[in-house]
Amino acid sequence: MAVITITKEMATGGRKLGRLLAKRLDYQYVDKSLFQKIAEDLNVSERTLESFEKSREYHISNTFAKAFSKSYIERIVGYDKSVVEEEEYQNSLRNLILETAIEDNVVIIGRAAFFFLKDMKNCYHIRLVAPMDWKKKYALKNYKISPDRVQEFIEKRDRNLHWFRRSICKAGVDDSLMFHLTLNMSLIPIEKAVELILSVANLSG
Repeated sequence: MAVITITKEMATGGRKLGRLLAKRLDYQYVDKSLFQKIAEDLNVSERTLESFEKSREYHISNTFAKAFSKSYIERIVGYDKSVVEEEEYQNSLRNLILETAIEDNVVIIGRAAFFFLKDMKNCYHIRLVAPMDWKKKYALKNYKISPDRVQEFIEKRDRNLHWFRRSICKAGVDDSLMFHLTLNMSLIPIEKAVELILSVANLSG
């Protein structure tokens, strides 16, 4: 019984690995569902929240400007205030991750879960990396993207991921000591990655 977080670079197979790991252990897999819960908690649409998480051009401030017109935003709750405040977002994210982790037996993908759960016992933090050439091949195989745009696509997503984690973790964003295991996915098959994680967490599946 444990909690496993997976922090990934773009196109390193984090979601696929997380699903395999959760299936192997019969654990809950948490990724998009957590995102939806945050949107509901903040009374904003998923589009507005997605814009907040991905848009590096926004400066960190108390209030973020409207990202889309109300007619454009897909509403998932009774109303959408179209503004995400940094502090309320972080509080919602922290609370939801802690609530999810307390239930135990869960694999959490991204959302800086490693940072919020850094002091939790029986929680294992995994980081996935890979060289650009490997990530380009993975992206071409798994995403609908043209070869002439693939590197730009990966670099932009990685910059956004780093921006997001930096806004949450501040100085701790690049602290490799926060992770139990860092895997270079270009060097090992995904099935072997599952076995290594199980070994580090002293789990069997």
